[in-house]
Amino acid sequence: MEAETMSEPGATVAVSRPLAREDRAALERAALESLHALMARVNRAHPDPEALDDLRRRFEVVPALSRALCDLHDMNTRQVIPALSRALCDLHDMNTRQVIGSIASDRTAVEALTVNVRSMRDDLGYKDATALERPLIEHVALCWLRLQKAEMVYAQAQSVEMTLTLAGWHERRLTAAHARYVRASESLARLRRLAQPRRQPLQLNIGGQQVNVAPGATTAPPIERP
Repeated sequence: MEAETMSEPGATVAVSRPLAREDRAALERAALESLHALMARVNRAHPDPEALDDLRRRFEVVPALSRALCDLHDMNTRQVIPALSRALCDLHDMNTRQVIGSIASDRTAVEALTVNVRSMRDDLGYKDATALERPLIEHVALCWLRLQKAEMVYAQAQSVEMTLTLAGWHERRLTAAHARYVRASESLARLRRLAQPRRQPLQLNIGGQQVNVAPGATTAPPIERP
């Protein structure tokens, strides 16, 4: 609301009027940008204590704010700032960073793995993929990362003595990670195959006889002569 001063004989009255749509959108955009800047000061290895206290106060004053940060449907529907909305609740990125953090111990390795995962997504055509393909590409990359973690843990376990029960657990964990990666890759390949337009067979009329040639066929089927 915006205050507007009106003068009357003997008194001054402040009247509130609704904000225009453009002004309201600008305020919402500014609030989201301010929140994003605050979260950037919090989401780091050594969070800013003042920023952390400020974020906690905002959550206490406006409890709906914490729910709104992860309300994917509402954020995507409103489309106030699509890029910022995706950045606030990019679950794939959160999961990827968590797995990378459990594998790499130093910052250099973390950055190298992060770039490697992004390169893998790009090689799978992530930038030009459809809205249905992108989550599957992300899942393939995440499953590949988890498989590498399982391989590393399995290799480390082989260097020490262990019971047969523990060895079997490591073996099953590696097998499950590999199977998940294969299933994710197969799901992506199946979706892309189904998305391809079906080509109708080519119909030829040779010697008064109709012949159907399948798409991709290099030679026509033999013609039966009387």
